[in-house]
Amino acid sequence: MTTDRTVALWESAYNLGKLSTNGFSYCIAKSVLDSTGALTYNMVWQSKHLSPRASVTWTVQYGLNWTLDIPVGNAQVTVGGIWQACDPGQVFDLDSNGLFQPSSVASKPAYLKIGKNGYHYDGTSGIHILVGVKTPEGEFEPIYVDTTELGLNMSSWYQPQEKAQWWYEKGVQSTTMITGAVSDVCDYDLTTPNSLTNTYYVSTTYDYDAGTWSTALVPPPQASLTGMMGADIVGAGDPNDDLNDNDLDKIRKDVKEIMDILNRISGDKLQGPGKEVFFGLLLFATAAACLHGVNTIVNKLIDKGYGATATIAVDKVSATVTITPPPRLQGLLTASGAIPPQVTTDWNAAVTADSADNPTNKGVSTTKS
Repeated sequence: MTTDRTVALWESAYNLGKLSTNGFSYCIAKSVLDSTGALTYNMVWQSKHLSPRASVTWTVQYGLNWTLDIPVGNAQVTVGGIWQACDPGQVFDLDSNGLFQPSSVASKPAYLKIGKNGYHYDGTSGIHILVGVKTPEGEFEPIYVDTTELGLNMSSWYQPQEKAQWWYEKGVQSTTMITGAVSDVCDYDLTTPNSLTNTYYVSTTYDYDAGTWSTALVPPPQASLTGMMGADIVGAGDPNDDLNDNDLDKIRKDVKEIMDILNRISGDKLQGPGKEVFFGLLLFATAAACLHGVNTIVNKLIDKGYGATATIAVDKVSATVTITPPPRLQGLLTASGAIPPQVTTDWNAAVTADSADNPTNKGVSTTKS
């Protein structure tokens, strides 16, 4: 199992429109315990342009560097030295040229430590230590800057944490100091693998109207189910490109026949990864056949911020899609369970769009409850 950490961002078309109109960027920061033991977020690690999908991944490998000045405003930090990879418990000194050297100073368990600073630059009283994290591309990027100057012969130590926070903000660049988030901030701890997938992974999305973040332990819903189902892009306006009823019937028949064969031989001759791949393909084909007829409905609702999950019954070659209203509408549910008018309106609009894009859907149920 990889120990890389991943935060996957996804946004609906509705939220993207609102965020784009107001000029927001997606920002993420990582935390560090400083020499006083305080948990600190003080630098924008990455600032990303808006997009339907974005992910940030890092390895649990850290490094040390230094800078002469604390960046002011939206100025990016200027790295002064050469990154030194540093594992917890290791100690490095800075020599008179600003280069890291192995240190004889006692280590501090679980911390990255500067044993002794031997670098001085005329006109300054000290330097500021940077802590960086290694990206999957193998480069270090700064995530923290010590705002306290490190003078000659001084020592300091830091402990990077696998905790991150993210938010939306206007006009901010990567490697700038955090001056205050515009949106609500989401905090998340990726120290241990999540209980559902046993990976260091979280997906997240922002509800613009409610002003809140939500997180999940699984990948975000597909914004375009047609991509994996081999149909045309919803809204392209050419229903002739859709899979037709004969195609769907053939897929269902082929899937059943293949399943019968695999069920007969899988016990003895098809084991291990090969078996998993075959049944994975069956699930994919089943999803394609059974979800194709409602893909326009699902897409239209996802674009409005709804959640969608599919349950596939391979033995019956069928699938059920469950639609969840966005948080901004869930609060409108009455005690009796009545459907909010806005949900009904959104549903009817999606069904109308489905009828226009694919007018014949035999055997497909498009009811709501």
